[in-house]
Amino acid sequence: MLNLTAKKLASGIGEGDISSVEATQFFIDRITTHNGAINAVIAERFSDALDEAVLADDKVQRGEELGPLHGVPMTIKDAFEVTGLTCEVGYPVFKGRVSQTDALVVQRLRAAGAIILGKTNTPLLCADLQTYNAIHGTTNNPHNLDHTPGGSSGGSVAALASGMTPLEFGSDIGGSIRTPANFCGVFGHKPTFDIIPQRGHVPPIHGAKTSSPLNVVGPLARSMDDLELAFDTTVGLEGMLGRGLELVLPSSTFSSTDTLKVGLWLGDDYCPVEAEIIEGIKRAGLALEAAGASVEEAKPDFQLAEHHETYVMHLAPIIGAGFSPEDIAKMRAIAGAASADDKSPNVLQARGTLLSHGEWLMWNEIRAHLASSWEAFFARHDVVLCPITPTTAMPHDQDTSYGDRVIWVDGEARSYSDNVVWAGVATLCGLPSTAVPLDKDSKGLPFGVQVIGPAYGDRTTLAVARVLEGLGYTSEIASAYG
Repeated sequence: MLNLTAKKLASGIGEGDISSVEATQFFIDRITTHNGAINAVIAERFSDALDEAVLADDKVQRGEELGPLHGVPMTIKDAFEVTGLTCEVGYPVFKGRVSQTDALVVQRLRAAGAIILGKTNTPLLCADLQTYNAIHGTTNNPHNLDHTPGGSSGGSVAALASGMTPLEFGSDIGGSIRTPANFCGVFGHKPTFDIIPQRGHVPPIHGAKTSSPLNVVGPLARSMDDLELAFDTTVGLEGMLGRGLELVLPSSTFSSTDTLKVGLWLGDDYCPVEAEIIEGIKRAGLALEAAGASVEEAKPDFQLAEHHETYVMHLAPIIGAGFSPEDIAKMRAIAGAASADDKSPNVLQARGTLLSHGEWLMWNEIRAHLASSWEAFFARHDVVLCPITPTTAMPHDQDTSYGDRVIWVDGEARSYSDNVVWAGVATLCGLPSTAVPLDKDSKGLPFGVQVIGPAYGDRTTLAVARVLEGLGYTSEIASAYG
């Protein structure tokens, strides 16, 4: 059962070959056996899940209509409200807070027949690329327990990669779906902005009526079958917007690899990437070319440094909205002491945190121009393949402040915040991006590539990811947990 996709599990349950009770108990046993070492699952509803599995099997016996995830057990990121479970996102102020409603994504997954087993760990308020917090502790990477699984959907991916769940759902504002997928060797999809509603996601606060203008929610899986199934199950507008508009995503822009046009963005001096990762992306491009695709080195007509500064000027005000007066004072001190031409990561964050609305409007106009550059690029290419992060999964580092942390790129110390540069390439303009596992580096740690497409081109990025999967680029469960 471990290597069955969620789609095959649902099919087996629906046909009576597997019972939902058997599947649910299997994954409960996996969690019981392996979660002590990985610490991914931080809240459970095992008894209720088994009761729901009995009802799911009864529906099969009665011959009732079944959803596409009927009887399939799964975990879900702690950031999503689930009735009867805590939703703490590692924040001591929220400790013990039990949700009274389901997030919209949870409603849609349950309507499709999924059974929620429990919640998976996040960093404090989902605001780090490592997953640890004062309430639930540290989540480890199944491929090497001394390394992070990434964040903020780190618990989600660690549970998935270690076989404690067949399916997961995460969220992404700074690579929080794609980075953990990259670090743990699974698939993840960051959708076009807001085509899967965020209602019931924390942060912002519990019960919020608004959502982040950059954040998205999307699926994580060990196969493209499951990634697309979870996407199709949850995509769609809601409320007044849903009643006034119809979301019809276009089909993939290519019908076969012979008509596929791919750009390769093979690194940038502004944010260097380890050579092993770049070589892996090159190999993926060559594999697509051998399959008939037109592949060339190409990127949009802007500078990565310019794009990243604009991204930070949109991201930092969102993160800074929750800062304490003391934090704001620190930001003022950093910005005030910096020269006008200082664009180091900590200074950019400080300036972005302190933006006036008028200044933000200027940066939003710059963003619109960058979006036009993307449109021109996608008039010539179906997708672009580029890195997700500069390195594979980092060793745990919780003793150094965020602003002082470094990562090592081929022996060179770089700012920890470089981890969000390549993720921001898709985030700023709301573009879809599918994370695809490619290989492992010389240390045995996974890495992948992101396939970025035009706004509402989710079907195209997913289709390219499926092509890569078919060419042998597939995820795998860590051998220690097979």
